[in-house]
Amino acid sequence: MSFTFKDRISLSIFGSSHGSSVGCVLDGIPAGFRIDESVVNLWMSRRAPGQSSLTTQRKETDSVEFLSGINNAFTDGGPITMLIRNRDIVEKHYDELKEKPRPGHGDLSLYYKYGPYRNYSGGGFLSGRMTAPLVAAGSVALQILTEKDIQISSYLQSMGNIEIKENRFYEDSEVYERKSRIPDSGIDEMAEGLIRNLQSSGDSTGGIVKTVVKNVPTGMGEPFFDSVESIISHLVFSVPGVKGIEFGDGFQLGKMKGSEANDSFYIGDGTVKSRTNHNGGILGGITYGNGVEFRTVFKPTSSIRTEQETVDLKNWKTTTLRVQGRHDPCIAIRAVPVVKCVTAISLLDLYLRKQSAYKGNFINESSYGKYERDQERQ
Repeated sequence: MSFTFKDRISLSIFGSSHGSSVGCVLDGIPAGFRIDESVVNLWMSRRAPGQSSLTTQRKETDSVEFLSGINNAFTDGGPITMLIRNRDIVEKHYDELKEKPRPGHGDLSLYYKYGPYRNYSGGGFLSGRMTAPLVAAGSVALQILTEKDIQISSYLQSMGNIEIKENRFYEDSEVYERKSRIPDSGIDEMAEGLIRNLQSSGDSTGGIVKTVVKNVPTGMGEPFFDSVESIISHLVFSVPGVKGIEFGDGFQLGKMKGSEANDSFYIGDGTVKSRTNHNGGILGGITYGNGVEFRTVFKPTSSIRTEQETVDLKNWKTTTLRVQGRHDPCIAIRAVPVVKCVTAISLLDLYLRKQSAYKGNFINESSYGKYERDQERQ
């Protein structure tokens, strides 16, 4: 099994939904970066359960305890170890799930992989609870990227059939003042109405999170197997409930002509620019100056009160299940800060790799001229 993402930086997560705690170890961060613990806990609160009437009412403060790696508010070059204690644990809600796997959840997969030794309470380590350490690590990465003026915007673009009309870079204040994380007052009200109906009927809905990154340095990405898309997708697919990701116009590109899909270039303000961004700011797996854009789709929450058909693993027969406990009618709402934070981890990893790839500045006409002159002298 693998609970570790590792390249230029490494991230290991540990714990489970209804264990004593969850946490992470973030390694490979250079010394000397200032880390504000209040910013870390701000992002933890944005992901935390019980934050509004539209999400699960499980109550967790999700305060992060720093065990190592931060010295007098600065990274010290060692592994950054963060611990988040679980407070609101109600294991009895999951007694029935030991023998009756939830349709759409990882319960049955855990049974086939780990048998009677599996951790089934709340989904164990397959639970959305494991996104807490992802946000803890990502909030550290966000602060480092902010020093480099790399800015990330993630927001809920759609929920069910409700969709925001204007898609652009939204500030955090615009996103988090809305319960649904859809940065539009009218659409937010419609989303709240949808959630109320789902809560009454005991059902759930899916959603799509849009991410826009601006001020992305050129030349980030490692072809072929560590392209920008590959690294971001690797970490995004670690988030429970994710079923798809598309960059730029994504699958719509399959319906377009080259003359429509190509982002034409021009010189503006002394740099190469493009008039469109159909390819999401990535060509050949490498950033080239446009903002990085992608969408992440989350399936509907599998834990619903509506009666569903399942199996009884003990008596080996078909039966029914009505899930009890506290669950999100739309997991995509609380996934918004998670997507932003795993994007930050991805980009920080790629940024640090880029530093050792080429010592010069970004390539432009003057740097090409210097390179050619240096070659002539040799």
